[in-house]
This record gives sequence, structure tokens and C-alpha cells, in this order.
Amino acid sequence: MYGMSLLQFILIVSSVIFLLFGIDLYKRKRMNILHMIVFIWWSWFVILSAINQNILNQFWQIFGTARGADVLVYIWLIVLFYFYISLLNNHTKDKYQLTRLTSRQAIYEWYYREKDNIQNFKNTDYKDNFVFNIRVYNEWVKVWAVIDEIFAAWFRKIVFINDWSQDDTLQVLQAKKAQYPDKIFIILSHIINRWWWAANQTGYNFIKKYWDELKIRWFVGFDSDWQMDIQDMETFVDRIKNEDIRISHLINSKKDITKDKNRPNDLYLWSRFVYGWKAKNIPKTRRVILFISKIVTRLFYWTKVSDPHNWYRVINLSALRKINLTADGMHYANELNEQIKHFKFKYEEVPVHIRYTDYSLGKWQKNSNSIRLAIEMIYRKIFFR
Repeated sequence: MYGMSLLQFILIVSSVIFLLFGIDLYKRKRMNILHMIVFIWWSWFVILSAINQNILNQFWQIFGTARGADVLVYIWLIVLFYFYISLLNNHTKDKYQLTRLTSRQAIYEWYYREKDNIQNFKNTDYKDNFVFNIRVYNEWVKVWAVIDEIFAAWFRKIVFINDWSQDDTLQVLQAKKAQYPDKIFIILSHIINRWWWAANQTGYNFIKKYWDELKIRWFVGFDSDWQMDIQDMETFVDRIKNEDIRISHLINSKKDITKDKNRPNDLYLWSRFVYGWKAKNIPKTRRVILFISKIVTRLFYWTKVSDPHNWYRVINLSALRKINLTADGMHYANELNEQIKHFKFKYEEVPVHIRYTDYSLGKWQKNSNSIRLAIEMIYRKIFFR
């Protein structure tokens, strides 16, 4: 009775998958005839060779080598991997273009519809220098409470990026917009769902483009799942006010504020582990993942931050204008960390309280996301061109 080894089975299944993958890509004109030949020819060759290993030995004897069959298999795997990475790069670039188109459509549609609303707004308080940037996707359960908390804390400007929510999120946003007519309440809606990373791009690009109309000094990254505590913004605001006083004193004393030790902070980052501060409500599994992510961030991006995967950020105008977000995957969480190092931003970490609930942990904070993130980081840093 003929028995098939595990290696033979893997080779046959892999070849069939790549063969079907190649045919599909060729039909959609995502690959040229050379790719097609490689996929089909090598796939069939490996399938036949896996079924009957003597085929490889007989083939290689033509070149005077009896056991060159193994080498041929390795060459096939390398070539196939190369073409797979090449196609993956093309697919990734296509996603970039789709995200860019979706983002631009959301921005321009809003501007021509409601541009007069922000141009007539007058700042009356220090907190009017801040605008909140909030991504929303199917968050009607909690987003209303987030809105009420922000406005109750006397902040008056919010930009929402609705990533094509399929529940009542948009209706809740529109109702809250009507409830607060004296606030800047902007809703940018994607025409298709493009996930968190696309919402990042839309929010950042909109605020970069219309900063002057918004009359702001600081960008605030915030979440819509009620996980972040608005009271922590008082810590951010106090730090910024103290920094303003420090810079004012340096200017009055005619000191050079462009020197690294004197220049103002470009951004403030949340942290659950800074200045001896340790958040007590972090699940143990999440604590381990965050510790590993801190090490990986330093190895991959050379950015020394104690809590790398965060969204609670306060960024000033000069820094925000330099930031260029292009991520179209889970690695968006580390994209800003990479740019902190690249642009040599000066930053300060601020201790915060995070409200972990069954809702937030079950909806977006899955531990499995860390695996996807690791894979995408490796791909982006090593293979993407």
C-alpha cells in the first residue's frame, strides 16, 4: 500500500493553492504571462514530483547528479516565495491607493458641505486649542457617552471618522451633532469600510489640511469605545501649559529654543507604565503582550517608549504636518513610533487610566491581533518595496 509522507502532502497542497491563486490573479490581470508560467509549470511539476519522487531523481540525472532533486525543490520554493512577495507587494500598493481614494472622498465631501460651520466658530477658552480625532465603526453602544464626556469637560471640537458603520452609529452621531449646535462636530464618512488604519489617514490628513480653519494648536487621538478617560486630558493640558511657560521664559531670557534640550515637545503620548505609574486594571495576558511589544518596537524602530501601542496622543501642528501615514494593516499601531524616530520628535509620556471592559476587550482588543501585527511588521520592514 502506498503511503504519503507529510512533506509530500504539504508540497501537493501548497502547489494546488498556489496554482489556483495564480490562475485567479491572471484572470484579474494582476500578473503577467511570466508569473503565470512559473505558477502553473512549477506547481504541476512539484505535484508530480511529490507523488513520484523518482521523477526528480531521473530528471536530475540528466545533469549528472543523483540527489539533486532536493535542490530542485528548494529552488522551486525560493522562486515561488519571490513571486508571492512580488504579488503581495502589488496587492498592498493597490490597497494603499484604495485607502487614499476613500480618505480623500470623505474629506472633500464634508468640506464643500459644511465648511461655513467652522469658519464662523470663535475660540473663547484655552481648551478650544484642542481638536479630538475619533475613529468609529459600529460603536453606537458607547460613542454617545464618549461625546457627552468630552463636551462636559469643556472641549468643543471633535472630528469623527465613520468607517462605514453598519449599525446605528451614524444616526447617533447625527443626533449628537444636532444636540450640540454650538460645538465643532465634524463627521467624515468612508464610502466603504477600510478599518482603523484608513480612519487614521483620513483624520490626520483632514486636520493637517484644515488646521487654520479649525483654529487649533493641538491634535488629540481618542477612542470611541469609552476605554479612555477624559479626565486624563487635564494631565495633558497641565503639561502643555507648563511647557508654554517654560518656553516663554527661555524666549524672554533670549535663549535658543531650537537647541534640543530647550525646544518644546512635539507630542505627548499616553503610558500605562511611566514615572513609577502602573495601571492596575490591565489583564495579565495584555500586560505580557505589551511588554513584548515594547521590546519589539525598540528592536524594529529604535524608539524608546514605555507603551508603544497607544492612540491617546496629543500632537502639535509642526509635528503633525510632517507625519505621513500610509499603513494599511495592523502595523499602523507602530507607524507613529517609526516616525518619531525618523523626524527626531521630542516627546513626553503621560500616565493615564484605561477602562478595560468586556465590551472593549471583546470588540477590538483581541490578543490575536498581536500575531497579525508581528507578521505585518516583519513583512513591512524586510520584504515590502
